[in-house]
Amino acid sequence: MITFRKISAEGAGKLIVQYLREHCAEPEFDARCEKEPEGQRHDDGDRMTTYYTGRDGRGVWSPQMGDRIADSLGIDLTQQPSDEALARLFEGKRADNGEKWAGDHAKRTISAIDFTAAPDKSVTLAAELATTETEKALIWHAIHQANDRAMSFIADEVGVARRGKGGMGSLEEGEVGWVSFRHHTARPVMKIQDGLKGETAVVEIPVPGDPHAHIHNLMFNAVATESGHLGSLDSKRITQLTAHMFGAYFQAELARELRSLGIKVNVDDRGKAVLLDAIPKEAREHFSKRSKQATQTAKDFVKAQGGNWAAMSADQKFKILHQTNLRFREAKYTGTNELEIWREEMKALGWKHETVLEDAHYAPKTAEERREHAYTVASKML
Repeated sequence: MITFRKISAEGAGKLIVQYLREHCAEPEFDARCEKEPEGQRHDDGDRMTTYYTGRDGRGVWSPQMGDRIADSLGIDLTQQPSDEALARLFEGKRADNGEKWAGDHAKRTISAIDFTAAPDKSVTLAAELATTETEKALIWHAIHQANDRAMSFIADEVGVARRGKGGMGSLEEGEVGWVSFRHHTARPVMKIQDGLKGETAVVEIPVPGDPHAHIHNLMFNAVATESGHLGSLDSKRITQLTAHMFGAYFQAELARELRSLGIKVNVDDRGKAVLLDAIPKEAREHFSKRSKQATQTAKDFVKAQGGNWAAMSADQKFKILHQTNLRFREAKYTGTNELEIWREEMKALGWKHETVLEDAHYAPKTAEERREHAYTVASKML
């Protein structure tokens, strides 16, 4: 699927960067996002290699970003995205000097739109729990390829600047750009309210996350036209309906890529996602409940003590969350060793995963067979 959310230009760009980098800010990169030596530059071939095999948490510019949009936003495509450049962009400012975007006379409230592409849990488990690095890289490559094609499709749909008063004049196509971040984990979060009437914030729960492969693609709210105009994305074209269409396209391209690897693919009961039969249903369900389990554990603990979770202060709730994290501390959870914990849980489930590269072959379907299958899926959805 592909979900979307708007990024406010009034927000704190540094916090957005911190979230996207999974709290791995410069210059203290850990092993997952090692910092390159100062002055190292990339040609176009290096950019493509970095994108498909690159380091997690660092972020990469879209491979097909043109010079016109890059120049308009002050982006240096020969350099990896820096914290400072990204923070500026997410606040609607040029990446190079922090000034407002070229020709941007009206104040933009939205700086970017985050299109997040995520495969089915079975695809995630096949990648994250692969027995070899080669198999993991192949599956991730398939996800990236599908993501890129879906993003190109989205760019064609929304990369249109509306001209005239209130955007009611002509339409002018142009270049758009985005930055992508690859994440492996869905870290549990919950809303914490400070008492019954206090402020509410979304915080991470201090427990290991579930395996969840996904790519954040933050498309900047700018369209650089050939005439030299820098307009905004045609956000009116982005609705829940089009998001489903974008997601469907992503799934179709992902299926194509996985089949080319000889992986046996199927479609879930809803007809909305590609899944792998080689990954058992019990495993998919087990690795999808962490957030709900962690939240409920904390609330059950308070209830057993005769307390009222809703009435507790934020500080009290944080203390409870840490107390209910004890069992993960015993498992030596360090904040970065989810894979080790996932493999231990695999053993507890009695599930031994070997490979999804089964050299599966697919006979071409006729147009009539495709229509019949599409009718069956559409009928269930309707």
